[in-house]
Amino acid sequence: MAGDGLVLRTARAEEAGELARLESACWPSGLAASEEQIAARLAAYGDGQWVAETAGRLLGYSSAQRIDAELLDSHPLTYRTVTDCDRFTSTHASDGELYQLVGVSSHPSHRGQRVGRQLVDLQVARGWSLSGVHKVLGFTRPAGRHLLPAVPLSEYVAAQNGGSSTDPILAFHLAAGAVVVSHHDQFRPDDHESLGAGVLISYPKPNPVSGSGGPAVSR
Repeated sequence: MAGDGLVLRTARAEEAGELARLESACWPSGLAASEEQIAARLAAYGDGQWVAETAGRLLGYSSAQRIDAELLDSHPLTYRTVTDCDRFTSTHASDGELYQLVGVSSHPSHRGQRVGRQLVDLQVARGWSLSGVHKVLGFTRPAGRHLLPAVPLSEYVAAQNGGSSTDPILAFHLAAGAVVVSHHDQFRPDDHESLGAGVLISYPKPNPVSGSGGPAVSR
């Protein structure tokens, strides 16, 4: 757990630059969202942009949008098409039936303290609480695939489901109850760790738990 002072809240427009610096510290080169892209996300759907902070310091950032199901029928189906190049300007739909988890970042100095886990859990619960949302899903990264370049994507993903191999990012989601829906080669070509692949996962509706004991949540 992060410290007792951890607060989860929606991001503010003036924090776009700080969030871009946080992303740069968390993501491989070329994958972090820029200040301009984060500002566009905040303008398109501020309610889907959440941060974790303690003592005024931003430790984590989680991003989501609502989309229409038809967007997943795009050809080609790529990260650029389902996020409008990381901006959400043309992809977010205020009444979209799918709540799409786009990314989560937790500062390297606080890894292992469940900052990212708490942000994703909050996003999943929030997505399911919204009227008209039928699924909570997102494309995640098979980040260890570059270590097994000869293994086809279908076999690589099946190994994670079967427990015979552990990809750090897929394991993060699958251990929390997410299920694999489909997998896609050339989803994000500039993601070299994943050899360009993306894996679509879905989170089931969480069971209510009495007495959260978690971080403070504010708007």
